[in-house]
Amino acid sequence: MLATLLSKFRKWYFSLCGMHFHPQSVVCPVPIRPFYVVGSYKNIYLDKNAEVRSGCVLIARDKIIIGENSTLAYCAKILTSADPNGPYNALSKLYPYKKAPVTIGKNVWIGANSTILPGVTIGDFVVVAAGSVVTRDVPSGCMVAGVPAVIKKKLPVS
Repeated sequence: MLATLLSKFRKWYFSLCGMHFHPQSVVCPVPIRPFYVVGSYKNIYLDKNAEVRSGCVLIARDKIIIGENSTLAYCAKILTSADPNGPYNALSKLYPYKKAPVTIGKNVWIGANSTILPGVTIGDFVVVAAGSVVTRDVPSGCMVAGVPAVIKKKLPVS
């Protein structure tokens, strides 16, 4: 009963902040370790049955779209911007500021402690193994793993 009440309160709060979500999506149901948003809640879109679990970090300086039936497991990170500290860091000449949306398709499972970098699009029916760093687009129907993440196998999807 208390968990249901907390879940409704969270959704009410997030909707006040501008977050877009389907009524059947799940937003961090465990209050012990919430998820974190840097940037604007207005840039976050959760489709039907999409889940964001505890400890996730969403750098929402651009759009983050999480498709139907997709899950961000515990402590997953999505970055829509990257910057080595602006004009003060000499590396900014090699790695200029980047801001780009992240799109996650339908029926995707982003494993625990995975990181999705700016501008990445992940297709439908994809598994991102725990601890992976996704640096480029992932086609539909596969499992990726590693740092950087590479396709390890095709999935038998129907």
